[in-house]
Amino acid sequence: MKPTTMRFESLDMLRGVALMFIILFHSSIYNYANIDKIDFDNPPIVVVLMSFMALWGGIFIIYSTVVMTHMFLKRMPTFSQKMLIKYSLIAGAIYLFFHYILNILLGRWNTDFVNNQPDMTAIASTLRNMHLTFPHITKYFEGSSLSTIALNLILLSFVLYFLLKNNGIQKTKRNYTILTLSGIIIMLLSFVRVLLYPFFTQAMETNNYVLATFYSFTIANPYPLLPYFAYGIFGVLIGMMLVNNHTNLLKKFILPLGILFIAYGIGGMMQFDKTISTPDYFWYFKTNFELGVFILLLISSVLILEPRKKFMKSMSVITWFSRISLTIYMLETATSELMRIALLGIYPNWNQTINGCLLFGALNIILWIVILSVWKRNSFKYSLEYFWVKFFNRVGKQSTKMDLIL
Repeated sequence: MKPTTMRFESLDMLRGVALMFIILFHSSIYNYANIDKIDFDNPPIVVVLMSFMALWGGIFIIYSTVVMTHMFLKRMPTFSQKMLIKYSLIAGAIYLFFHYILNILLGRWNTDFVNNQPDMTAIASTLRNMHLTFPHITKYFEGSSLSTIALNLILLSFVLYFLLKNNGIQKTKRNYTILTLSGIIIMLLSFVRVLLYPFFTQAMETNNYVLATFYSFTIANPYPLLPYFAYGIFGVLIGMMLVNNHTNLLKKFILPLGILFIAYGIGGMMQFDKTISTPDYFWYFKTNFELGVFILLLISSVLILEPRKKFMKSMSVITWFSRISLTIYMLETATSELMRIALLGIYPNWNQTINGCLLFGALNIILWIVILSVWKRNSFKYSLEYFWVKFFNRVGKQSTKMDLIL
């Protein structure tokens, strides 16, 4: 199933939905005033489910490598492979830069759930304290979905280069086999992250910041390369099959594989106490489960939505979120904190219940719908995506990132 444009619009739709969930659950979870009263040794299932829904970064990691693979294969007749690697390296470097801006200045909160102590970035803590406040040094050594996207783009661009060189694009069976086995093996063996995590803790305790930086990308919370490099590999595999129009393989092989990951994850999670964002075996099985869910969502979106262009055009609000997703992701904490201040002035107890916090999250989505409905009239000018397109046009790569479906 080949898209009529240079983009899979169905995946853009899925990205928009995912971002709306991120806004909802980030705003809800990190504003719950009584979160310290939850038994985190055995949290309620609703809290565990909310933590799952807040960690949608995995689907963006897969999406980014699907798009990168699509770019590689579609542009190979026009650009050399080395030039395509150059574009991926530049994109990876930009994402890495935004990772630090997000973690230190603009990004989401973290919370010491047991002591109910928020660990906030500069913008959040400044708005709450009403004076300039910078975060604790640990914020410099947290991973993020942006850092993992960056590293996946960089590392997997070289994987693509070696798979596709010497007319390797024709060796689809070999390519699919290598990618499938690599993804499965890395995913299944990613439990070693649980064993390696004390090295990150030790590096932080001894102020070994070089090692701490390395570990922050590879084994630290919340999106370490183990296992999220496997997510990227499956994104490359799905991207190849989509470009090669091998939807039969997506249906007969990748979908069942996703179901197996779900079953493996559920079976494993049932053997351990429920935890949230802890480097343990529950987390290991949870990431297997989430990978399966994301694979099913990606493939189902393409198979079901891609032929239904009229339906997708009718869902233009979701498309707005997708088109400037990076901008929204960078600014969602600031808008949430400003709305928090306003709402506390009107109704001081709104954050005492989970339902009140979920309503607050929904209000954040509505706020962004209003912002985007106004901004789209100017084609989202001056968004990060606007400057992204301008920049890559200057270095010779025509981007479709801002092609709007209105």
